[in-house]
Amino acid sequence: MLSRICSTLAALVLAQAFAWAAAAEMLVVHAPNDGYLNLRTGPGSGYAVVIEMDHGSMVDTLEYAGSWARVRHESGNTGWAYRKYMVKPATGPDIYRVYSPGDGYLNLRTGPGTGFAIVQRMYNGSRVEVVERAGKWARVYHEDGAEGWASTRYLRR
Repeated sequence: MLSRICSTLAALVLAQAFAWAAAAEMLVVHAPNDGYLNLRTGPGSGYAVVIEMDHGSMVDTLEYAGSWARVRHESGNTGWAYRKYMVKPATGPDIYRVYSPGDGYLNLRTGPGTGFAIVQRMYNGSRVEVVERAGKWARVYHEDGAEGWASTRYLRR
């Protein structure tokens, strides 16, 4: 009898753990107008702001409460964010988003290195398709049709 109770309890615990893992998903902050989304200490706009999460940055969902999600930001900070401004990342094996937290853009260049001419600026959150790699550089097609090279350090799935 005790063995049966222990087995049932173990199965329930395992099922609950699996459901928690299955609910988690990776999302992208999508706030192009403001350029950021507030990460808050609780599920509502009245709670204190922990950090401003840049447009295009990644979060992992931990739980949901109505229109809010508790998330872990790529910076390591955990808190609550309004779900309306988070979307599923672009799909496909070679689709990335620009993420350059220091200045908000990444230079698209004519070759794989900082010594090559700049074609244009690619702003945080814009999508690129990687078509070739050379060390820490990737030849990419930008969502606006431009082609060039970008540092892989500032590209995120």
